[in-house]
Amino acid sequence: MGLRGLTRYVLAVGLLASSHAWADEHRADALLDRMIEAVRSLSYEGTFVYIHGQKTETMQIVHTRDERGERERLLSLTGEPREVIRDEDVLTCVWPASRSVVIEPRRSRLGGLPAAIPDRQFGPDSPYRFQVEGEQRIAGLSCRTLQIIPNDDLRYGHRLCIDEDSGMLLKSEMLDHQGNTIEQFMFTSIQFPDYVPDDRFIPVMKGEGFTTHRVDAQSEMNPDPGWRVRDIPDGFRVATVSKRPMAANLNPVQHLVLSDGLATVSVFISRASSLDDLYMGLTQSGALHAMAVPAGEYQVTVVGEVPESTIRMIADSVYHEARP
Repeated sequence: MGLRGLTRYVLAVGLLASSHAWADEHRADALLDRMIEAVRSLSYEGTFVYIHGQKTETMQIVHTRDERGERERLLSLTGEPREVIRDEDVLTCVWPASRSVVIEPRRSRLGGLPAAIPDRQFGPDSPYRFQVEGEQRIAGLSCRTLQIIPNDDLRYGHRLCIDEDSGMLLKSEMLDHQGNTIEQFMFTSIQFPDYVPDDRFIPVMKGEGFTTHRVDAQSEMNPDPGWRVRDIPDGFRVATVSKRPMAANLNPVQHLVLSDGLATVSVFISRASSLDDLYMGLTQSGALHAMAVPAGEYQVTVVGEVPESTIRMIADSVYHEARP
């Protein structure tokens, strides 16, 4: 083979590899988009297992989206009894152990599956890479594996198994930087009914003697614009900022949500009742890290399913910028 022939061969191989890479990326994007739509739009009911930290929970889920909007009911089958019902505008939490019901405005469109569900499209500057891999069999269905690989050590990786017929997410694993599974959810059974009756979204744990607590949307307060995060990790942005009273605090709590489109980190800020109430510390449960630090007379608590280094970076850079 002459020099010209070798050059043509090298170029052809390079173009073929590039076309395969583009095809794989396009297929991964299509599979991810289909999964996002399926999780939010399909009618489904089933049982899944959720493993996080040292806990293993079994939950039942019923979900639909119809002319009344998106509705969902989660029911614990193991551990502490609890029930969560979401409709288009309201979130209802039933806690039989304390005989209490909390009703509040629904603030997120994301569903109740404990899995990585992207909240926006990923562009060319995405902090993740996506690749489609082999097949698995989950809950009696064949599903395709989608690997979500972080480009840095500021976030975790994910391995999703998506039913190619329906687009439904059947299994999700969160992976550390060594590829070890640190949290996972998996359906053990699932069905896709054509119709879900309204009575499937009525609480089954609620009874006599329960106290109902309502969080009025009118209780939302104007957040303090002076609170900032100096060192926002690459790929993250401030998605929402809110402020409202909370039962566990005498003072209102400001809540900043940072998101990279897949991982989210919550920053809670509230004035301490006294300086003696301020504290500092780090806790971990599975993939979840939480860090508390004082900021003057305020307590800052940062929580998220991201590595400890990311939580520390955010917690150490929360500050208040005084108005001029």
